[in-house]
Amino acid sequence: MDAETHEVPAPAGRFTALRSKLPKAPDRSPASVFIVGTPFSGSTLIGRDMTTRIPKAHYVGELNNYTKFPGLSGDDDYGRVCGPCDLLGRRCPHFSDAFRESASYDDILGMHAQLARSLGASVVIDGSKYVGWLRHALAQWTAAPGDRTAPKVIITARNPIAFAFSHQHRTGQQLWQGANIWRDIYVDTLRTVNTRGLPNMVVRYEDYMADRESALERLAAFLHLPLEAKPDNSRLHDAGGNWSSFVPYVGIDQMNKTFERLSESARADAEEFVKHARAYWSDDKPKADTRWHRSLDAGEANTVLSTPGLADVASLVGYNVAEIVSKAVRTGR
Repeated sequence: MDAETHEVPAPAGRFTALRSKLPKAPDRSPASVFIVGTPFSGSTLIGRDMTTRIPKAHYVGELNNYTKFPGLSGDDDYGRVCGPCDLLGRRCPHFSDAFRESASYDDILGMHAQLARSLGASVVIDGSKYVGWLRHALAQWTAAPGDRTAPKVIITARNPIAFAFSHQHRTGQQLWQGANIWRDIYVDTLRTVNTRGLPNMVVRYEDYMADRESALERLAAFLHLPLEAKPDNSRLHDAGGNWSSFVPYVGIDQMNKTFERLSESARADAEEFVKHARAYWSDDKPKADTRWHRSLDAGEANTVLSTPGLADVASLVGYNVAEIVSKAVRTGR
């Protein structure tokens, strides 16, 4: 008999008896991942792409709005439903009335655990974006860590000129005001993740749109989960998201049908919101927003870049400031 390839059979029931004496392993708490960054940084697109391509990872949207966190959410009911289900006119089995009643910003990680059980996820990706929301969750985790691992952070970024340009068009504020917001958010973000020693990675919107596949491979590796070759859009369940963010997943026709169902005033508001973005709608691969290209004169670009500390922070986030300026400034005739 070959001793290396044959074994003497064990008595029947021996291993069954041994297993019955071992304590049952407790269920592991899901890993919590927080997306942090400015508006217009592609966080919803990136989060939903992870849901559709990375099994067991689920982007759950903007829970700050869902729970109406004071100071970090609107006063209306925006974000209080599952965006994809609401858009398609169906009841969501996960963001249910019962979940809405129990959800609280006083137990962010508990919300993550509840959603993970419902969605069958091992990683919950919170798209609230605010550094203050992350710190609030960290305070809860520090007070009662249990068996939870330290949260991870995905820092989403849009270059400072593109952000200031979009911020001005959305709010009417000056370019320098948008530049200050951009700088302060990323200073606060980098300080928080580095002070707390949180695992983190930066995803720049421009790089993501140029090569989504490579970016998703990096994200999957960061989460220690496999990446599927094809997306499964049926997995999408998340709170919040602006109108345009749904187009790559439900299509332009469905978006137009949704607009037709709105009241006259709500439809007018929705059309106003997307009037600049409609040119970038696509049923297939989303188009990169390049409206900031050749959008500024030299003086306007200098207004953004002369913001104290902004160029240094942009470099820390991985941007080549000279390259950004060359794309943003209108050339003379």
